[in-house]
Amino acid sequence: MKHSGLWSLVGLLCLLAVACNKAPDTLVSAEPTGTAEALSGPPFAVGSSTFFIHDESRAFDTVAGIDSGVRSLITEIWYPVDSAVAAAGKQRRATYGDYVFGNRQVHRLMMTETTFFHLTPDTVRDGVTAEEIDAAIEELFLRERQSWVNAPLAAGTFALPVVVMSHGDAGSRYNMETVCEYLASYGYFVIAPEHTGNSPYSMTGSDPALAQSGGDPQFRALMADVLPLLGEQGTYGSRENYGQTYTPLTNPDDPIGSLQQLDRALLQRLNDLRATLNTLDEMNANGRFAGRLSLERIGLIGRSFGGASTLVGLAMEPRFTAGFAVVPMALLDQRPNLPPEALAPVGQESVLLAAQGDIAYTRLSKPTFLLSGAEDALIIGLGKQQAVKAETELPSVENPHPVLRALFEDSDQPVFWGLLANSNHSTLGVSGGYWWPDLKPNMAVRAFNPDVEFELLGAALAHRMQQQKALAFFDLTIRQDPAARDAILSDSFAKQGLIVEAGPP
Repeated sequence: MKHSGLWSLVGLLCLLAVACNKAPDTLVSAEPTGTAEALSGPPFAVGSSTFFIHDESRAFDTVAGIDSGVRSLITEIWYPVDSAVAAAGKQRRATYGDYVFGNRQVHRLMMTETTFFHLTPDTVRDGVTAEEIDAAIEELFLRERQSWVNAPLAAGTFALPVVVMSHGDAGSRYNMETVCEYLASYGYFVIAPEHTGNSPYSMTGSDPALAQSGGDPQFRALMADVLPLLGEQGTYGSRENYGQTYTPLTNPDDPIGSLQQLDRALLQRLNDLRATLNTLDEMNANGRFAGRLSLERIGLIGRSFGGASTLVGLAMEPRFTAGFAVVPMALLDQRPNLPPEALAPVGQESVLLAAQGDIAYTRLSKPTFLLSGAEDALIIGLGKQQAVKAETELPSVENPHPVLRALFEDSDQPVFWGLLANSNHSTLGVSGGYWWPDLKPNMAVRAFNPDVEFELLGAALAHRMQQQKALAFFDLTIRQDPAARDAILSDSFAKQGLIVEAGPP
């Protein structure tokens, strides 16, 4: 049995955590998208809150071998707020420091010792000094976000359409903050769980339920085996692994074991999303959002490994109605290259290794928007390695993502294809380059001609594209507004390099 085709897959997927490009510091006002609400700009201000999801049906982090405790997910929500309430000055603006519960030490760890958010001397432009780096990190801690902490939900009885967000490998719940805020400003309720273990320096110790005073003694007892694993600042994850406990694939010397690890990671993420859906049911039954969430149709959005998780969620969880996958990887079926004992037993749920039936990536069975970068060397490289071993179509300038493109062309669902020129794997994310455009490099090399350097698309424009297309897509598929299809297919960004196509149906 040959397994060499898995080696390159392992190597490439181990590089999924990368820096992102810079977007504006203010909420981008909408340009006309074709929907009635977008014609006059966002109708709402945005509220945000942080809390913990506890899934007592699962252990704390089985992918990392922690088979005790309670699966705990730091979770962010964004939701519409009456603009007059926000303007009254009684609400506090959220800051980036709030994402780390006001802990400057953890903030610095996130900015300097991860693979995703980092601002270090070897990752900045020539001439940037250590003093400038320190000042930028401190400024970001204090920088105001475009939401108001725990602000009251917009008045009224109208139901809020719901979207769930899944972050990328080595990402956090603010991986797609700009689009989450934007959707909330148009009346959506957006919820983003962090995938504990696959998110750097997860602040499990900041869970109010774990507090010695005022916490939940029963919950603390359930977490007794987990507490010794937390760092001095209450963080879960090691510096040796850039703040995480695992990456999707970690052992190039064992390609089959690494593929099984990938399967476990995707399944854990899928179950995190299911726990989030269950939490939405609870929130709609009790508390400040009771009766206000529209849960008949639920959207899913994710970037990078979160884009892959989006495709998995659409395929394997019926409560998700439609998905927006940003720079996702696509995987060919590896099972023909594997010995039978490497597959999951019949009856055991598996994303990639089920002994029978299709895998989650076989087809797009629900409305889906695939948004990819034309210069995304990471995903293109993965596609090339798979194509060589499987003897299928190689990525090319004309078709940089043939596996994803085939999924798009073969689907019988309302699907959309977006390809963004002069953008790489980082362009549409929220991270180092997003926050510090003057400090982080903005040049890259062509994916198919590494001798040619080019300037990356500006983040302000790229994020505006993503915001508007995501809003239009969910207006079409979740709000069921047929007029939004024209906004999806609008060529208003064609001159700036965004081409959008509709699938065959």
